[in-house]
Amino acid sequence: MSRPPSDLDDYLDWQVRLESHKNSGLELDTFCLEEGISKTTFYRWTERLKDGIPKAMLAEEEARKKAAHKKTTAGKAAFVPITLKASPVEIELPNGGIVRLPLGVGQVVLVEAIRAVGALKPWKASKS
Repeated sequence: MSRPPSDLDDYLDWQVRLESHKNSGLELDTFCLEEGISKTTFYRWTERLKDGIPKAMLAEEEARKKAAHKKTTAGKAAFVPITLKASPVEIELPNGGIVRLPLGVGQVVLVEAIRAVGALKPWKASKS
């Protein structure tokens, strides 16, 4: 079983941990014992972070923060109020059936109506 891939939080935690060791003055054996980590893990993270946190990982985190910020401000700046006329929702199904419902109908009702009409035998155009 392999370990899960490291994420930005892991890199940030280890960056702090390595700096903490550097500033502690403790021998590596003592530091690792106090932190509950192996020296192998310590050296692996030292190698991973020798050039800092990967730029791709930092860019991904920045993109997430921007997306989250847009989400929280979308309702304030990006929303334009609209008015809908009270016309019914009309859905024509592949079997020829038509579902007509008023606006504002709940998802459960819509799905059940589509399921019921969609299960009917194909509609045939009446010959006059």
